[in-house]
Amino acid sequence: MLVFGAFIILATATLAVKESRRAAMRRNAADWTLDGLGLLVQGIGIPVLQTTLVYALFVLLLPQAKGLLDLHPTLAFLLNFVVVDYLYYWNHRLLHGRTFWQTHAVHHSAEHLDLFITSRNTLWTSLLIVYVWVNGFFIFLLREPQSYILAASLTASLDLWRHTAFGLKANSRFYRLLAPLFITPHEHAWHHSSTKSVCNFGANLSLWDRLHGTYYSPGELPSKLGIATPLSLPRKLFFPFTRKEGLLR
Repeated sequence: MLVFGAFIILATATLAVKESRRAAMRRNAADWTLDGLGLLVQGIGIPVLQTTLVYALFVLLLPQAKGLLDLHPTLAFLLNFVVVDYLYYWNHRLLHGRTFWQTHAVHHSAEHLDLFITSRNTLWTSLLIVYVWVNGFFIFLLREPQSYILAASLTASLDLWRHTAFGLKANSRFYRLLAPLFITPHEHAWHHSSTKSVCNFGANLSLWDRLHGTYYSPGELPSKLGIATPLSLPRKLFFPFTRKEGLLR
């Protein structure tokens, strides 16, 4: 419910602000199809996969481990919000490497940030994201997984927010309050920039980028977002791309 509520609030805000509404409406039918299917896969398909197939797989393989991990709710929350966040940092860096870049590059084809591009991907790229498998595992392993699920929902909600234009201005009080700890839309805009996308890989916390030298947050915003791609809608949806038709980096 938290993620759905965040989506409704951010969608309403996007459509209510003239500049954001105009940017969203400029996308063509192919982009709406790509983004709409991505949101369905990530918002419905992946949670169903986690709570059925992934969970069932662990029940089948490790029945004796179900509910084995008894953590205080605070620790269960931090397990997801901090520890899994660090795993995602490296997962995200891997997606920007030579081997997996072609699978992730579609996400970087968007030329502006808004809520609707959050899940822009090939239809199966979500299976490469650590959340799918790790979250399913810990929900299976934890005796009381409610706090862990809350943290996972908060992470998903922050991901929606991070792809919007709300909180971009580095001189705002809101930004100065959050930026020392969190990856905000300002940092994520630089991650989606046309010239410097190999930075700001974190999801929740900016600590990991600061620690590993990939944090980048100048006062101004990037002049241009997105990478050039001549790929057709079916190519964007279904991967694999050929080298000859690959995306520009």
